[in-house]
Order: sequence, then C-alpha cells, then structure tokens
Amino acid sequence: MSHRTNTSLENALYALKSFSGNNPELGVSELSKKLDIGVSTAHRLLASLADENFIVKNRETQKYSLGLSILELTNTVTEQIHIIRESIPILQRLRDETGESAHLSIIEDTNVIYLQRLESPYNTPLETFLGKRNPVYCTGAGQTILAYQSESEMDRVLACDMKAHTSYTITDTDRLKAKFAQIRKSGFTISDQEYEKDFFSISSPVYNKENSVIASMSIVGPVQRMKPAKDSLIDKVITAGRDLSKVIKQRLASVNRKG
Repeated sequence: MSHRTNTSLENALYALKSFSGNNPELGVSELSKKLDIGVSTAHRLLASLADENFIVKNRETQKYSLGLSILELTNTVTEQIHIIRESIPILQRLRDETGESAHLSIIEDTNVIYLQRLESPYNTPLETFLGKRNPVYCTGAGQTILAYQSESEMDRVLACDMKAHTSYTITDTDRLKAKFAQIRKSGFTISDQEYEKDFFSISSPVYNKENSVIASMSIVGPVQRMKPAKDSLIDKVITAGRDLSKVIKQRLASVNRKG
C-alpha cells in the first residue's frame, strides 16, 4: 500500500477534527502524535490556525482550543439548516399553486447550489437534485442572488469561463450587469432557456436579517407551459421569496426577545 504525504490543508483539517468533547484542548506534542507530523510542523500549523482565529491558545496550559472562526462557521451552517426547514411549507405552497418544480438555492463561489427542491406533479425531465451545482451566470436562481451583491463580487464571479450552454446563454459581462439592474428594479428574474434548452424559470430573492440577499426561491418548468403563464406566476414567486425573508427576520426578533 502506497503512503501519501498529507498536504498542509489536509493537516489543518485533521487538526481541527482532532478537537472534541473529550479533547477540548490539545498541545503541540499531542497534535504532533495524532497527525504523525514533527513537533515544529505542528507548531507552525497551530500558529497559522490561531492567526485566523480557528483556534485560541490558553496562556496557562499552553494548549489550544477551538476559536471564534469555528463558531462563525457553525452559525452559518445552523442558519442554512433553519432556512431549509422553514422553506419547505413555502416551497410546497409555491409548487402546488404553480404546478412547477420549486427550488431554494444559494451561491457558493461561482456556482448555484440547490438546497431544497420539490418536484412538479407533472413528469418533467429536469436534471436537478439536492446539492447539484450549476453556474451562477446562466441560471435564474444564481442571477437573482448575484444581482444584489457588490460590484466587486459580481466582477469576481463573472470572471469565470462563461461558456454558452444554449443559444440563449448570455456570456457578455455588460449584458449580464444590465440584466442584474433590471432584476433589482423588478424584484424577480426570468431565465428563458439560458442554461437548459426548453426550460424556463422565474426566481425571487430571499433576504436575511441584515437585508442582504442570501438565497433565491424559484420555479422551473417547460418553456411551452411556463412562458405563456409567466404573468400569473411572477407574483406567486415574489410572494414566496418575501414570505421566507419574513420568517428569517421574525426568527431573529424572537431570538432577541428571548435573549
């Protein structure tokens, strides 16, 4: 069996996973043994993690424990789980009212990720599943979120390799930014076969407690069915996004009252 040397990133991840309820604090020598690395390497690794607040050093014991950056990541994951749970009845209503597949999505780097999906009662051959990643620039769900981000974030995402998936895909940065401006003005996004031929989507933004757009609600279905009915569908999608945003903000108010 071949032996593969771990990378610095792998060692950092293994180091963080070494902390537990039974081992809330670890010293340099302990981590060195756990990861089978030299003491000097373990010291540099812990120092780097401490610089980013992933761990903190106890001056009395000279040992390390998990830091605030881990707590921030935990809070992010917890918030996403809450959003997914709260979105289900709203997605069910949206699916039932429109007859189309309803999605909750977020963006990560240059991809849109589907966190929740309720399928249309129709037999729709749509290749979407939970956790699937699609490009932000050519999907309505992704465009909806990116439209509300900073100019620098837009530029970063749009610097990716924007290839045309269909003849309707927009790959010009200026045209996409013009579409983003229209999205912000109207409060919804229409994607007409930009990613998959013969499929049409309508999306709306979901806001967090700071009024930042963190997700999108959308419906997707065949263009021949959805496009003629789009005027009656838009309000339903916008309402779904607003309702989930309201739930997120009400939860914060409830937490603050309890605190």
